[in-house]
Amino acid sequence: MKKITLLFLGVLLSTVAVSQSQRMVLAEECTSATCWPCGQQNPAFDALLQSNSDIITSIKYHVWWPAPGNDPMYLDNKADNANRTNYYGVTGVPHVMLDGTYFNGQPYQVTQSLINNAAAVPSPFEIQVYQELSPDEDTIYLTTLIHATDQVSGNLVAHVVVIEKHIHFNSPPGTNGEKDFYNVMKKLLPTQGGAQMPSSMEDGDYVILQDSWPVENVYDNNELAAVSFVQNHSTKEVFQAANSSTDPITPVYALDAEILDVMDVTEYNCSGSVTPTVVIRNNGSTDLTSFTLHYSVNDGEQQTYEWSGDLAFLETAEIQLSTLDFTVQDTSHLVISCDNPNGTTDDYPSNNTSSSAMYEASLISGNVVLALILDDHPEETTWEIYNSNGDVVQDGGPYDTPGQMIIPIELDYSDCYQFVIHDAGGNGTDYYALVYGGSNIIFEGSDFGSIERNEFQYTIVGIEETELISNINIFPNPATDKLNIDFYLSDYAPVNISITDMVGKVVYSEQIDQASPGPKQLEINTTNLLPGIYLLKVDAGGGSFVRKVSIR
Repeated sequence: MKKITLLFLGVLLSTVAVSQSQRMVLAEECTSATCWPCGQQNPAFDALLQSNSDIITSIKYHVWWPAPGNDPMYLDNKADNANRTNYYGVTGVPHVMLDGTYFNGQPYQVTQSLINNAAAVPSPFEIQVYQELSPDEDTIYLTTLIHATDQVSGNLVAHVVVIEKHIHFNSPPGTNGEKDFYNVMKKLLPTQGGAQMPSSMEDGDYVILQDSWPVENVYDNNELAAVSFVQNHSTKEVFQAANSSTDPITPVYALDAEILDVMDVTEYNCSGSVTPTVVIRNNGSTDLTSFTLHYSVNDGEQQTYEWSGDLAFLETAEIQLSTLDFTVQDTSHLVISCDNPNGTTDDYPSNNTSSSAMYEASLISGNVVLALILDDHPEETTWEIYNSNGDVVQDGGPYDTPGQMIIPIELDYSDCYQFVIHDAGGNGTDYYALVYGGSNIIFEGSDFGSIERNEFQYTIVGIEETELISNINIFPNPATDKLNIDFYLSDYAPVNISITDMVGKVVYSEQIDQASPGPKQLEINTTNLLPGIYLLKVDAGGGSFVRKVSIR
């Protein structure tokens, strides 16, 4: 499945007052049930928060110190608690951040005046959050609508944080005497790093996030809720926050169809054909009963599809379009647009067009292998390779054991092939790569959802290849503040280094236009990377290697 995702990076540039919104201040506190000052300061701090619930909300991250470090609310989700604690560089508790950067200090330093002053700062966003528990209460569903009411730009990230509003213990679970804990973080959604938003938004632009979380380590489901907020990831400034509610969300516009996703489009193409599936979501308050889709490749003859039905707010329609044949170019572009909703004009046309790039698949030969790193549910992973006639020439899975495996791919004739990988659980697997010549990656992926596909050209006639990269060494792994890469380059070549997170976002890149032969030593500063698993890739003149690295 090819996700149509826009990843924008940058620094905060400007904010021009137009029609800014009332701010809900966000207090993020790092605390612990084993911290004596926390037990002394938290009761008064919690009372202050509760008495100002109309202008401030909070999230509590529980840490792994001081000794014995056995706070049960930290142990319930070690990774997410550590992620936000490390993001702010907190080394002592209790510690409070108001709106990320407005105030940093201890809870006893937060006063009524400070809260009032923070709340008086206008916000360029309005946020609505709707929560719903499944009938058997094993999953919480969250919908967040983030509406820009002013121009804003920067490295904008949306966070949705599941919290437990109140946890009461009959006896203190730690060493500081506390028995009551409030707004305890349970899960960071959709990932620890949040969801990337457009890097620039105008008054009237909006983003809708739909998340879910299988409930675990919750003491009382009746206390489940969420806090959503928008933050500049680079500066750590929080622009707006909101508490979840069971009140329905109010759409921004009345008539508003969105191209939510385009699937079944391969990143690399050699077949000269594409059969896209498009997902349309109704984001407006008026039921969507009809619309027209237009689609073409490389500005070729435009095809149309007339849809009719009945979609209420946030309902979707999945439409498989007819196959388009085209002449393969270095880069081919599939453009799909949606218009004429209910026979009239869309109130918000900015989300009505999607463009997908398809690059010409490289011609490869020699030994081909599939490298798999299976997650904790290997039984969910299967894959197939199809020839140009649509016949399966090799397949694999489901598997029994998580971990790494290398599978030889048997290709008996030259053809354009399609590789398809599935995950029955809908969250992909840890990593996969189709590799030829020992270290040359054809394509790769990880958390791909339910399905991902790609194409490659193979010839049984040998292609002369030079193994440019050898003697690879990466250390330390896991890394904290730096990552060293040693390798040997056998000839002059441009070298490109990139680090991507497990959802495919490039978090680091560096290019050397023309590196000389010989041993190479590179050092990457990793202090700005959030703790987690990443994929390090080094390309040099057609050769490449990929390694899984851990940042802590």
